[in-house]
This record gives sequence, C-alpha cells and structure tokens, in this order.
Amino acid sequence: MKPLLHALIVEGSQNDTLLLLHHLERSEYEVAYHRVETAEALGAALDRQSWDILFCDFTMPHFSGQSALEIVKKRGLDLPFIFVSGTLGEDVAVQAMKAGAHDYVMKNNLTRLVPAMERELAEAKVRRQRRQAEKEMRISEYKYRHLFERLGDAAFLIEMESGEIVDTNPQAEALLGRTRAEVLGMKESQLYSCQRPHAQSAAGARGQSIESNVVRKNGTIVPVHVSVSQFKLHNRQVLLALIHDLTSRKWYENKIQEQANLLELAHDAIFVRSLDEKIQYWNKGAEELYGWTAQEALDGDFGKMAYEDRTSFEAAKKILLEKGSWSGELHTRTKAQRTVVVASRWTLVRDEQGNPSSILVIDTDITEKKQMEAHLLRDQRLELIGTLAGGIAHDLNNILQVIITNLDLAISAPAFDARSPTYLDDASQAAHRAARLARRMLTFSKGGAPIKQPLEVAEVVTPAVLLALSGSKLRPAFSYQGDLYPIIGDPAQLTQAIENVVINACEATPQRGRLLVRVENVDEQSPASAGPPAGRYVRIQVEDRGSGIPESIRDRIFEVCFTTKSSGSGLGLATAKSIMQQHGGRITIESTVGRGTTVSLILPAATHQAAPPAISAAPPAISLPAPVVKTAGRILVIDDEEMILSVISSMLENLGYECAVAVDGVEGWNKFVRAKAEGNPFAAVLLDATIPNALSGEDALKLLLEADPEARVILCSGYADSDLFKKAEQLGFRAVLAKPFSRSKFVSVINHVLSLP
Repeated sequence: MKPLLHALIVEGSQNDTLLLLHHLERSEYEVAYHRVETAEALGAALDRQSWDILFCDFTMPHFSGQSALEIVKKRGLDLPFIFVSGTLGEDVAVQAMKAGAHDYVMKNNLTRLVPAMERELAEAKVRRQRRQAEKEMRISEYKYRHLFERLGDAAFLIEMESGEIVDTNPQAEALLGRTRAEVLGMKESQLYSCQRPHAQSAAGARGQSIESNVVRKNGTIVPVHVSVSQFKLHNRQVLLALIHDLTSRKWYENKIQEQANLLELAHDAIFVRSLDEKIQYWNKGAEELYGWTAQEALDGDFGKMAYEDRTSFEAAKKILLEKGSWSGELHTRTKAQRTVVVASRWTLVRDEQGNPSSILVIDTDITEKKQMEAHLLRDQRLELIGTLAGGIAHDLNNILQVIITNLDLAISAPAFDARSPTYLDDASQAAHRAARLARRMLTFSKGGAPIKQPLEVAEVVTPAVLLALSGSKLRPAFSYQGDLYPIIGDPAQLTQAIENVVINACEATPQRGRLLVRVENVDEQSPASAGPPAGRYVRIQVEDRGSGIPESIRDRIFEVCFTTKSSGSGLGLATAKSIMQQHGGRITIESTVGRGTTVSLILPAATHQAAPPAISAAPPAISLPAPVVKTAGRILVIDDEEMILSVISSMLENLGYECAVAVDGVEGWNKFVRAKAEGNPFAAVLLDATIPNALSGEDALKLLLEADPEARVILCSGYADSDLFKKAEQLGFRAVLAKPFSRSKFVSVINHVLSLP
C-alpha cells in the first residue's frame, strides 16, 4: 500500500489540477488533495490541518502565487512550496525562489513534477529531523541543568584525572557556605575534614556510599552522606558526587530514640507486627494489657494467641491492605485467657519500594467503657419499661373504673332490676380486660404462660387483623387454605402477636394498599438440625408492600426496646416472638428494601384435645354502701374511653343528673359552647387528662375557660401522679378525680364542685 500524501493545490483551473494529479499518480504516494483558489480558502485550509506539500499556480484570477507564498510564510510553516505555472519566466522564478519557494515546474514540462516533489519531501524530512535533534538537545541540556540545579543534595562535577571541581549547584554553595566561583577549581579532597588523596575519596567511593564530614567556610563540621558515580560528559570522564547533609537525620534519629522511649511510657498497647503476624516491636503498654513480655511476644504467634474472632480479624486485614488503614473494635484474649474489648487502629507500613512490610497497631482497652455503655442501655430500657408501666397503669385504672362503677350501680339499685345484669356484665368484661392486660405484661417479661385451649386459626386471625387495621389506609386480603389444622393456644396472646405484626406492616406502608394475610398448613418432613421438629404446622403470613427492612438492622428487629421509630417502644416484634416461643412456634421475616416484608407466624398443629380452662371461684360478698341523696343538673363528660363514658353516664343518671358525653376535646368544647349559647349551660365538666387528637386535656381546659371563666371543670385521669394533677388548681381545675374512684368519692367531689360559688 502506498503511503498517503496530503497535498494542498492552489489552482484556478480544475483542468490544470487534474493534469497535475495525473502526473502525481506516477509517484510512490497515494495523493489526498484539496484545491483552493482564493486567499481566504487557502488560510482556512492551512488552519484546518497539516499538509505534506503545496503546489501553487503563479497567476490566478482571484489572487497571485506570490500572495499565497506570503500567507504560508506568515504562519511560519516549513511546508514544501512548488510553483507550477505556464507563464513563469526565468527572472520571476528566481525571485520566487529567493522569496521562499522551494522549486518551480513549468506546466509544459510536468515530467519534472514528481522528481521535484520527492526531492523537496526528502529535504523537508531532513529539516524536521534536524529540528527535532536540536530540540531534543536543547531539552536534554535544559533537563540536565534543571535537574542539576534542583537536586535536593549538593552536587559536584569532578574532573576524573585531576580531581578538580568543574561545576556545582546552589545546594553545594549552601552546604559549604561558599559561592560557586569559590568552589570551582577546588580539589574534591579539600571538601572533607580529613585531607585524603583524591583516589581514596571520590574515586574510591565510586559505586558505593560513605559517610564523612565536610568543612564549611566558617570551619563548621557537617556530617554528610556521599555517593559517587562516573560518566562521560563532552568526551571526558567526570565524577558526579552527591553529598547529603545528615544534620537533620542525626537530629531525627535522636528524636526517634526519644519517641521510642515515650512509646514505652504510653498506656495504650502499641506494637508492630509483620504481615504473617510476627511481632517486631512491643511496648510496655502492650505488655500491661495483654500480659506477654516483649520477648514472649517476639517469640510467639500473636495472631493466634490474641485474636478470638478470626473472621473479623481477616476482614479487618483485608480492608487494611486495600485502604492502608483500619479502625474498629475487636475482642482479644490476654495471656490469662481474659477477653478484653479494644478500640484498635491499624496503619500499613511500607518499605522503600512502596510494598507493604508491616502493620502498626495501637490498641486501647475499652472493656470498662463497653460495660458502662451496657449498664446505661439497661438503665434506658428500665426507664422505657417504667414509661410503659405508667401507660398500662392508666389503662388498668380505666378498666377498674368501669368495674367499680358498674358494681356500685348494681349494688346501689333499690332492687335487682332489669339493668343490673348489664352493669354486672360490663364489670365482668372489664375485669377480663384487666386480666388480659396483666397477662400481656407477663408475656413481655416471659413470665406469663399462655392459657391454651383448642382453636380454629381463622377465628383468631380475622378479628385480630381487622382490629389492627381499623383507621389505617390498608385493606386486608385474606387467603385461607381449606381444612386448616386446629391449634392449641391462648387466643388473647395470639391476637396480640398478630396485631403487633399487622401494626408494624401499617407503619411500613404509609400509602393506601392491600395487606395480604395468608394462612396455610405446613408439613415439616426433614427439618434442619437447628430447625423445628418434624410435624404438622399452621403458618400465618402477613405480607406488605412497604419500605422493607434494611439488612443492616435485620438481625436486631426482635431485640427488646429496639425501634427505628422516634415514638416506638421496641416491644411489638419482641413480644410477638416471645408469644410464638411460648406456643412452641417461631416467627420468621423475609424483607427486600423498597419492595416489602413478609412475616410468618408458625404454630404447631393440635395433636390432642386440651382440657378447658378452669373457672375461678366466686368473688367474696360485697357490702352495700349507704344510699346517696339525688340532685339535679347537666354535666358534660369528656373521655376517649367509651366504657368510661358509659359507666359515668349511668352513674350520673342514677344520681339524677342529665349527662352529655364527648370523645375528644373538640367535640366537648363545641357542646359546651353550644349549651351556653342556648341558655342551658352545663353545671360541671368531667375532663380526662389524656384525651387524644387535636386538643390535649390542658388545651381543652384553656378553651373551656375562655368560653366561660366560671366553668366548673373536674380533672379526671388514671395518671394520678402526673404533673398535670400537681398543677391542676393553678391551671383552673376546680377538683381532681383519680381513677379508679368509688361512687361515694365521685358524689362527694361532684357535690363539692357544684356547691362552689
């Protein structure tokens, strides 16, 4: 294949151009050409790319060949320029050559074209090579001078035979305290504090390094390191002596020794180990922490002796080799076989070639700190459980209030009338709720054994799911397998476990959607050694399409008090797991971030019929209170518990009062304002301290007093020891009632408030 030749043709005639190309085809080149016929087009072509040769007509319609030559020269291009003309005379041709053209060819004698072109291309190549050689020479000389001048060490060029210094750099002047003029001409042996023959100094040090001392102009002795090499410069043998000032190094060596002594005093364990775990340095702190003396550590295999968790150790080592450093916590073992927790910092040490050679380790004993953190965490959990117990006490007081009030109503009835069974039934239901609440707390503390009975799974699952989803944006989709195995279990505890799982699913799925609840039989035929025993099981699966659980916290979701929600107690899944374990079952979770979570509650199927739960003995007889005188008036009761509203309404009506109820502060305030506007105001208001929604109990009180500063408002709550009770009078409450209260206490407080001026 012919080499490619880029030819720029300045020609006004297309026919002449084709004739020119016809002759160029005889050359050894494959010609790629571009024709221009104006000055502007020529300039653009020269700016666009580089060209190998330019052919130009001397006379053209739009501009002259002389102008074309000027354009090329102004750009400083070394471009072979050949005039190809039919009218070029001898005198004009000579002038063109003087002006910078390389040759000219007459159009009536184009046989000269190819030889002229090849000659000019060859000469252009020679010129380029010469320029390149000159450039490289200049660069080489510049690099030599640049390098020589900027060497970090003092540099001396020494004539081989005479030992005379022929060149030096600024660093040499600084080292000796002499000017360059003073140094040039000195003998190399004059540099040193001990006068030595040249052959024993620089020449003798050829190819090796020595330490010596040089003498400054002021007589100061400077410790130095000398290295000498031999090479040819300008056809003569010279020596290059590089002299490095060791003053700083000697100072640093002393400082390093001082620091090494300080390392021995450090309380942290500081040691250096090789990549194969051999100890290379071991300070006193390491000896105190781990118990091995320096000699024992140097002779032993520390990696096997001290690191309990080899998996964590190897993972840390991998990060160290990748990033050059690592820090984290490790469990290590002392000589006395005591486990200590250390905050460990590793730094990779490299050799002069940059290859990893050893590891610097600094270990700080944080065992006591970790124990303190564990105690603090335990205290925080106890505080949380205390808060939880307070909430349960409030709920329990509400339940007991229902029991006490219904019993009071039943007992105070003049005779056992038609409503008495209702009172007693409400009291019985409330008592059962209190028992279930107590069992729930026992379940959490692993002390509440389930009261088991034969169950159909659907009878527990459906109501539990519907109750947990009430008020949420999710709708259930149930899928029950036919002929489900019966189970043996505590319906209250199983309901609680299912509710906890469903509530978690609701919180993870803020948008509207469906919650799939699937119940099916499972037969474990060949379980794993750590799995459940072979047999028949019923699996309850709750599948959401929420945010999913990150893998980083998946192992902690069953921990007591672990929660990712600012308002969460961290008891939901922990309680569900405890219930499953007490029923001989288990709970599993599968989750993908961004796609959702599936929680499986797996319970063993029933193998025999369980005995019915025992019925408790009848309660002791209750003494009847003294009758209470009835009065009259309208009283508003604001409480979020429907059973509380029911029993207090019944008690007020039994006492002869007219009663209105509200389930939150907004509704209560509206009824209060409307009654006052209608001229039939309430004589008193019973306000629960913990009503939910937009208005708290304290906020509701403020609105009631704004509507009527003389309003008789009674604070009523199961949180008898709360701050609100302590400042009730200051806030404007006329009296307080702590749940549970008796009928006589209730009547006493009502009569007192209504008698106030």
